[in-house]
Amino acid sequence: MENLLRVQTTARYFTLGEISTNIKAVWFVFHGYGMRAEEFLKGFDCINDTQTLIVAPEGLHRYYGRGTKGEVRANWMTSDLREFDIENNITFLNSVLRQLFQKGISEKVQFGVLGFSQGGPTSFRWASQLKIDVGILVAWGTDIPKDVYLDNKKRQKINQSNIKLIVGSEDEYISSEQVDAIIMDLHDEGVTFDFHTFEGRHELHEETIRYFHARLMDDNLEY
Repeated sequence: MENLLRVQTTARYFTLGEISTNIKAVWFVFHGYGMRAEEFLKGFDCINDTQTLIVAPEGLHRYYGRGTKGEVRANWMTSDLREFDIENNITFLNSVLRQLFQKGISEKVQFGVLGFSQGGPTSFRWASQLKIDVGILVAWGTDIPKDVYLDNKKRQKINQSNIKLIVGSEDEYISSEQVDAIIMDLHDEGVTFDFHTFEGRHELHEETIRYFHARLMDDNLEY
């Protein structure tokens, strides 16, 4: 017989930038499967300045990348006890945001959320239940989970953000046919978004990160 119980655990997140009253923008960035938040965060050094704080939570599941030793990697969930993982992730992420407010970050700053690969669904599920406004919501090399956009309340929440769907032209995990299907489904279900691409694979792209950050700060910019 399977038995479940709730326990208190310890999680971690990494930040780039100094927490201060000068902060005008906060990005939450979510790594992909088999990555480390600390390493993933380095991809956003291009927008690191005195007015920006970048926050990289790390998935609660950690494992050895090869066998039983070596580099430790992280992921957000597996298919086993998936609903509990979703709940635990949201509880963790809400705690991170609450701690940032307690440290002095204003709720009036510009908030951006970016989910890469496996981090995409987690980022959208979290954003869909937030009380604060999210200026830009990015699905990078991933799709938007159906349990978000098929739920009227959650779809309305994410539609209040400037949603960006972005896939590299040579992404080895998402085919052009899959991209077309994702776009069609989102359009059919009433999700408002912009589609972007860049010359590259399943990876971050500095120029696009800079652009998304500029749009977060000034929504009148053109692509």
